[in-house]
Amino acid sequence: MLNRRVVVAGTIASLTLPGVASAQGLGGTVRLVVPYGPGGSTDTSARVLAERMASDLGKTIVVENRPGGGTMVGMVNVAKSKPDGNSLLLMTTTAALLPAFDMQLPIDPQKDLAMVSQLADIPCVLAVNASNSAKTFPEFLEWVKAQTGPVNYSTSSTGGLPHLWGELISTRTNGKLQHIPYKAAAEALRDAVAGHVPAFVDVTTPVDAQINAGTMRGLICGAPKRVANVSSVPTAAELGMPELEAAVYFGVATTAGTPADVIASWNAAINAALKVESVRERLTGLGYIPTGGTPDAYAKRLASETERWRKVIKAANIPAPT
Repeated sequence: MLNRRVVVAGTIASLTLPGVASAQGLGGTVRLVVPYGPGGSTDTSARVLAERMASDLGKTIVVENRPGGGTMVGMVNVAKSKPDGNSLLLMTTTAALLPAFDMQLPIDPQKDLAMVSQLADIPCVLAVNASNSAKTFPEFLEWVKAQTGPVNYSTSSTGGLPHLWGELISTRTNGKLQHIPYKAAAEALRDAVAGHVPAFVDVTTPVDAQINAGTMRGLICGAPKRVANVSSVPTAAELGMPELEAAVYFGVATTAGTPADVIASWNAAINAALKVESVRERLTGLGYIPTGGTPDAYAKRLASETERWRKVIKAANIPAPT
């Protein structure tokens, strides 16, 4: 289902502000396609970005929700749009993960889309029920090894980044962690809080309230430095395991073939928006870590993440998501 929401109607044809490129060359209305339904944190982050850029550039930006196909519906929509910079995509980690499964896809996200900028990260967290005897991540690894059978961990789906990260962590216990997929993060977390599943793996936002309330114990966070909403949870780097850093990350892409100067204009607008304190506060409140950067840096990250997780997928024999 297509859901359209006009975020801001700009009344100035083109406006140049300090640190923001001119909007010349772009049409009057711009689409920002979100590959998820309305109302979630991803949709909210898109509207936060759209509001600021529309205000800075004097443009009308319409947020379009195009869920489906594991975000592929939204990616295909933008990939097949006119390459004029008027169709933007809020892109997710799936642009790196789906190609890692070597499955047949309707498009190649990294070739049929042009990267504009990274936007934000949400680091992964592994947490256990507060009744678990393991107080630290090293203790958890030893506890898992001491069990006679595999130890279950829950996530929201098969083939998502939390699942793959759990499998990467499982190598530390000779594969003794066993993935239990649920239909949604809320269900996976509920069973972990109830003690039906020993461990829960996801990004910080579903579990931060439980960690801070003491019903779940966060043991490791995949961020390079501590994250505000789970500040009690040590990072992979702190634990001497930087190879376990992992985050779901968001960026902005557009149609391949879009002129370089148009991409540069959007890149400047995004990076300028991410420097605004009110924008950073709203994104941080959603559990995001604002990033930004160049189009080339975003493209290189996607490519390297595809290769990284392809190795995990093959080693753990993980089936492609359906």
